[in-house]
Amino acid sequence: MSTLRLFYLILAVSASIHAITYDVTVPTEWWQTNVIYEIWVESFKDSDGNGKGDLNGIKSKLDHFVDMGVTCIWLPPIYETPMVDSGYDISNFIAVNSLYGTLEDFDALVTAAHELGLKVIIDFVPNHTSDEHEWFVKAKQGIEPYYSYYVWNKGVYYGDYLSYPNNWLDVFNDGTAWEWVDEREAYYLHQFSVHEVDLNWRNPLVMTEMKNVLTFWLDRNVDGFRIDAVPYYVESSTLENETRSDKDVDSTDYIYLNHTQTKDQPENYPLVQEWKDHINNYTASKGNDKVRFICTEGYSDIDYVMKWYDYGDDFPFNFNFIRAGDIANEAVLDTAEDIYGIFVEWLDNMPSGKTANWVLGNHDFSRIATRIGLYRTDGLHMSVLLMPGVFTMFNGDELGMTDTYLTWEETLDHSACSATNTTYSLISRDPWRTPFQWDNTTSAGFSTNSTPFLKVNPNYLTVNLATEKEADFSHYKNIQQTIALRNTTVWREGTVDVELIEDQVVGIARQLDGEEPIVVLINWENFTVTVDLDNYFDGLPNELSLKIADIYSGLSAKIEDTYSKSSIELPEYGSMVLLGTTSA
Repeated sequence: MSTLRLFYLILAVSASIHAITYDVTVPTEWWQTNVIYEIWVESFKDSDGNGKGDLNGIKSKLDHFVDMGVTCIWLPPIYETPMVDSGYDISNFIAVNSLYGTLEDFDALVTAAHELGLKVIIDFVPNHTSDEHEWFVKAKQGIEPYYSYYVWNKGVYYGDYLSYPNNWLDVFNDGTAWEWVDEREAYYLHQFSVHEVDLNWRNPLVMTEMKNVLTFWLDRNVDGFRIDAVPYYVESSTLENETRSDKDVDSTDYIYLNHTQTKDQPENYPLVQEWKDHINNYTASKGNDKVRFICTEGYSDIDYVMKWYDYGDDFPFNFNFIRAGDIANEAVLDTAEDIYGIFVEWLDNMPSGKTANWVLGNHDFSRIATRIGLYRTDGLHMSVLLMPGVFTMFNGDELGMTDTYLTWEETLDHSACSATNTTYSLISRDPWRTPFQWDNTTSAGFSTNSTPFLKVNPNYLTVNLATEKEADFSHYKNIQQTIALRNTTVWREGTVDVELIEDQVVGIARQLDGEEPIVVLINWENFTVTVDLDNYFDGLPNELSLKIADIYSGLSAKIEDTYSKSSIELPEYGSMVLLGTTSA
């Protein structure tokens, strides 16, 4: 295995008393400069007219990623599944969901992507299996070794009354995390849906089985894995009850308890290290120079997240623009100080020599344009793309797609369908999983079928890729142009300085001797402000030219205009990327 020299983010106090500048060393592996694009397969592109997206549909649109500058595509679960939980309830880890295609279709997609210089990673979901998986079917019959693949408990008697082993709750707010099986006269553990049965990671045979799964997909030439739900693999062996939280919620709600026994246990971390070692050993055994990476998904407090870096994780996903630590706490993005704080918290806490990650949207939470407003999305995308590290984006965010209103009758998300017609909208993930908006034709160009699996957002007539590519200025073109700046030497090697300016502007400067500096400014408030960059950044040239601007504030009409660094006027909600001549 080659030694990975990663982004070194080492605190170095600059000569200025007002700034902390982070030094960035040169990335040496392809994945360190990635823009990873999450494709929600079902809603991306339908190739056969059945109203649902598929692998061949993705293959037909690979040129979109090349045009945008994306370097790596990520496929959430494509496995065989009853689809109780959007494919995360896997009934066969080495087969493709027939709704999406075949293994041959997958192989063809990977081959076509590689021919275009794109990398492909897939989801690895090791926490649980579907209750329809062959292993669990045999486990329910008491057949070993499969029975021991899962976490079972006989329960606790209170007099003549048999009760759950403890008070643990599942993440889906359905109440107890235990489900009774008559055949076995025992409960099984499910941290997620009752149809997703937790694997017993204290059983070494489970590790063997899941390494075989990794090998199967490595044989199909994937470039890495996004590892799902890392905080949940191992629970406390004491089975102690969890304590009551301070949240005023129903007793079946997940956040009713403090999850000290079922989440972020120390035994989780070595599992990821073992999987990474297996991937590296496999790659080395092939005798070529291919480099693969892993990244992890977990909504936890910053200390728990950062620890993954020490256990083979190339980078954990940074969800701080989506959730505030725990999955139940929505991120607060109300002020410039909130945005500034998210940037510096990650950089301040990340271990030396590691690669940062930034995420604005994914398949589980409301679209960024809906959460912060379209007028702010350009600026936030510019900033995260020009910070050092890997950016992970959700399909459609490059267009400024927003959540789609769906009625109770139109809702498909299993969790929401389990709610009522008055509460479903609080739970449903369907609004941000509606079809990708390619153009203004039938079903937004997603499908020839006029009634796709979910309704297309009515705004597709104006919010679509074809329209945005033809426009002089658009969300898409801003992201495309910002991604292009990641190819510059100053982005790859330059220092990064993040500043809170006048309590309403977030400023980012990337500088390197002999190279054009890059400056990003975002006015988070609804009134104009004039800023003097001399008060915040050292070493900038006296004049800066406007390279990219948001599409709402009027700044786009001033592209290529020159600004004095000591007097830059930012209109309300305005955002800009400025370039200098060379650093002083």
